[in-house]
Amino acid sequence: MFEASDFEIFDEQTLAGRMALIRDVIDPKFEQFAEIALPILNQDGQSWFAHIAKHLRRTTYAPDNTWVAFAPNKRGYKMMPHFELGIWADHIYLYLAVEENMKPKQTAPIVSKLTAVSPMIANLPEQFVISQDHMVNQNVPLSAYEATVSRFENVKHSEVLIGIKIMRGDAYLGTSAVTEKLISALKTLLPIYEKLK
Repeated sequence: MFEASDFEIFDEQTLAGRMALIRDVIDPKFEQFAEIALPILNQDGQSWFAHIAKHLRRTTYAPDNTWVAFAPNKRGYKMMPHFELGIWADHIYLYLAVEENMKPKQTAPIVSKLTAVSPMIANLPEQFVISQDHMVNQNVPLSAYEATVSRFENVKHSEVLIGIKIMRGDAYLGTSAVTEKLISALKTLLPIYEKLK
């Protein structure tokens, strides 16, 4: 599904050019992944939906990353815990995401839930990482989870995203192993999602 050549879309510097490549090259792969992921997610009794980023507010600069989000809401995903599969110029990621759009009304309940799953986060495999902002290409280790939750509670533009990265240059790109890794991560994160929803 995902190949080494997919990252070359970020070599295109113009907004129009990169958006055309995203739509032609990446979005169909997100749709393919959705066909595999949605039946797994639907097993929890909810109806899940795929939301492919459209980048409609972009008028000047080409997006540095793009993604598809999965949530049990047909109208949107940012206001609830959700899953996000995306690509940057140097990696593909799959995260369980709690984004800043859950603030301010839902901050206290979600912080309590994020705190309660700390032992589950600590038991994740070592390849899992944390992102504190889905729009910034930067990660911290799982050991920073409690600090990340505290930051989410106290800093306006902060988020809690937990998942895996598959780096550009990974030997398994272009094989089914990449999809298998992503699905395995999704299944590993599902019990944590169940505690957060």
